[in-house]
Amino acid sequence: MKRYPINLDIQQQLCIVVGGGTVAKRKVEGLLPCGAKVVVISPELCSALQKRVKEGCVEWYQREYQPGDLQGAKLVFAATNSTATQKMVEEEANATGILVNVITDPESCSFQVPAMLRQGALLITVATDGASPALAARIRKELALQYGPEYALLLDLMAAVRKEVVSACDNQHEHKQLFEKLLNSDILSSVRETNWVRLKETLEAILPPELEVAALVKSLQSLENRPMETLSC
Repeated sequence: MKRYPINLDIQQQLCIVVGGGTVAKRKVEGLLPCGAKVVVISPELCSALQKRVKEGCVEWYQREYQPGDLQGAKLVFAATNSTATQKMVEEEANATGILVNVITDPESCSFQVPAMLRQGALLITVATDGASPALAARIRKELALQYGPEYALLLDLMAAVRKEVVSACDNQHEHKQLFEKLLNSDILSSVRETNWVRLKETLEAILPPELEVAALVKSLQSLENRPMETLSC
């Protein structure tokens, strides 16, 4: 089955994970950085999920799943080792129009989660329509070697430049030429090598003179040592 790829906004949306093991943990870890309100339903939790509950990042219903538990949810993950529970979650989700991922049965999923690589605002996903999650994970690791943390900084820089350029001029053709010239320059290698002097010189040679290049570079330097991936509450 061919699935339609989409990036979904789940900020402050209720997302439910039924199950408390290592697979459930991975699902929770994928939801938290996106700002979801996460509820886990399970009699027991693995140590990592217990930690997230103590931190106040996750709400825990310490019991078995019950019909009606999915009310108001945006997404639900059925991540238990009980075939009966998995089926109950799937049926309720389908009956109420809630997107559901059944980890034990790809064909029963109304959505699947691809292998993901995040570098700041850069998100690269790899999917195999459930045929081989292991292959998707392997390709993700290969991509991580090519697209390192420098791409997060590059995107921060491009976003800041875009904001300044667009506010100063609304000529789309000029914008396209300018951004292509930037990306064809040595700014990526300068960011990768943290060569701020060379980066400043390159930007000054390409960007309009009214842009404050020094401020752009200083702002980028301040972001250099931030964590690229965090599990925020």
